[in-house]
Amino acid sequence: MDPRLRIAVDASLAWYDALCALHGVPCLVDEGIWLALTPPPPLHSAVKVVELGVPVDRVVAAARDGGGVADSFGELDLVDRGFDLLFTARWIHRSVADEPTARGAPSWSIVRSADALAAWTAKHDTAAVLLPGLLARSSFQVLARYADGVPNAGAVLHLGTGAVSISNVWSDGGDDPWPELVSNAAAKWPRRDLVGYERGADLDAALRAGFADVGPQHVWVAGGPGGGS
Repeated sequence: MDPRLRIAVDASLAWYDALCALHGVPCLVDEGIWLALTPPPPLHSAVKVVELGVPVDRVVAAARDGGGVADSFGELDLVDRGFDLLFTARWIHRSVADEPTARGAPSWSIVRSADALAAWTAKHDTAAVLLPGLLARSSFQVLARYADGVPNAGAVLHLGTGAVSISNVWSDGGDDPWPELVSNAAAKWPRRDLVGYERGADLDAALRAGFADVGPQHVWVAGGPGGGS
C-alpha cells in the first residue's frame, strides 16, 4: 500500500473517532472495519472499511442496521448486496517537504466562539455536524476567511495521527481558496503532512495546490436491488 494512502485513511479514522466522541456516539474497530454502535453524526457513514482485503460479507453484516458504508480503498462492489454508490472520491496527500503554494497569503482566522461558528456553518449547512463543543477540542481548528466581518471561505483542520486532515472546504466568492488554505494550514500546524479526500472541482483545485491523488474512496448507501429506500 502507498504509505501516503495509509496516512490519509488513518487521519480520516481519527476524524471519525473524534467527531463521534463529540456527538456521544460509541464506536469500535474490529478486523478492519470501523463501526458506529449508534447512528453516526449527519453526513457520516456508519461503517468504514479501514484495511485492505476485508470480505464483502463482513462489511454487509456490519451494515445490516442501516447507514452508509465508506470503502476507504474502493475495492468493494456492493451493488448486488442492497447498496447504491452515493459517490466516489480521491484521497489526497501533501507532504510536509513541499513548500506552501502561496507565501504571504491573507491570514485565515481560527473560529473561537459559538456565534462565529454558527455564522460559518450557516454558509456550509453543517450546523448539525460541527457542534459548538468542537471549539473546545485542541485537535480541531475551524478556519475562516473574512471580508467586512463576514466569513466568505472556510475549512476544518483536524490533527489526528500526526497528519492534518483538511475537510469541509468552501468559498462563496467564486475563487479558489486552496492555495491560501494550504499556506495557512501549514502555518497553524507546521511540519505535518496535509491529507483529505475530494472529488470534482474541489479535487482539481487541491491537485493544483500541490496535493497528490493517492487512491479512491467509494461511499455506499442502502438501496438498489434488494435494498431499502
